[in-house]
Amino acid sequence: MTNKLKKYELVVVGASVAAEALTTELAELNYEGKVLVVERDPRMPYERPPLSKNYLTSNGEIDITVDWELEIDLVIANATKVDSVNKQLEFETVAENKTETVAFDKLVIATGATPFHLPLEPEGVLSLRTIDDSELIRTSAQATGSVGIIGAGAIGVELATSLREIGVKVTLFDKAAAPLERLLAGHLGDTVTTWLQDLGVTCEFNADLVEISRTSDQWVISLGDGRALSFGTLVSAVGARPTVQWLNSSNLLTDGQLVCDGLGRVITPMGLIDFVYAAGDVVTRKSDSGDYFRTESWTAAAEQGKHLAEFISGTEISENEEPYFWTDVAGRKVQVLGRLHPDAKLEKITEDPERKATLFKATASDGTVGWIGINSPQGIAKLRMGLQD
Repeated sequence: MTNKLKKYELVVVGASVAAEALTTELAELNYEGKVLVVERDPRMPYERPPLSKNYLTSNGEIDITVDWELEIDLVIANATKVDSVNKQLEFETVAENKTETVAFDKLVIATGATPFHLPLEPEGVLSLRTIDDSELIRTSAQATGSVGIIGAGAIGVELATSLREIGVKVTLFDKAAAPLERLLAGHLGDTVTTWLQDLGVTCEFNADLVEISRTSDQWVISLGDGRALSFGTLVSAVGARPTVQWLNSSNLLTDGQLVCDGLGRVITPMGLIDFVYAAGDVVTRKSDSGDYFRTESWTAAAEQGKHLAEFISGTEISENEEPYFWTDVAGRKVQVLGRLHPDAKLEKITEDPERKATLFKATASDGTVGWIGINSPQGIAKLRMGLQD
């Protein structure tokens, strides 16, 4: 006689930003179902955005733990398999290394993304995803005094800013011509570079990384122009890929991706599965033209989690907000609202040199309008609320 599996109305894999937004909204909507959250990081739940910012610069003294308002069961474990036919999830507990299986009515996959490394990166190059990673980067950087950062996207730029604030020498590398090139669609590259240089960051853009090697106490990056630069600590911030490998045997993936519709329901080659959902960086969506695309930002993940809670609860789903993200660069808050196009023409709407504040309107050739705010939170807030004339 087999033991009856423990069953939950809702099982969530991953204690991510999307999962936090999901459970918070479920609590607001008075959701009464039994909920299990499976998370592999033993220190979760906590806020991830501060890991490259004030958590790092505060020497870990600020509290970033999250108290979820919804009553849940939390198990620290690695999810290993989904049986979508029998509605079961298998996982291995971290502490006991024991395999367990639970049954569910609905499943939400919110495992986020995992940093990836360039093929030429040797073992031991650091990356940032967890609170342990942030603490290791800070400790190593303070001990060695110099850091090389590969990748000048949001994480790389934020790390460069934070590490300079605590007195570490920083060199930032990217094959792109400027920092935040993808996020800002190529706009303000020279401006952001100047901010970083004024902060003391050495910028190596259009960089051709030929080899990365390690001596007893130094990392050495050899460049295509013949130079070899050395650092005590090396961090890779070249990007992240959806954490979906554990789903390889689940029949939930399409071309190796977890594809969802606009509501977050998983779509497989066999069709829609209306009781398996996903939210956050793990999700791939399909455009009307048939192309796959992903949206990687804390705000998008939170919005997806909220909408999923509304859908699961049978509540009217709130309207989608305009795409939005923000980052901290060299003492400035940079916010982007809407979609930026490389061919957009920038127009200064407001400027306050004393506050180093500027609000740009970016109008693309097809009429699409986006906004870039530098130290302009009130202006962006008004735009987000639709109060701009």
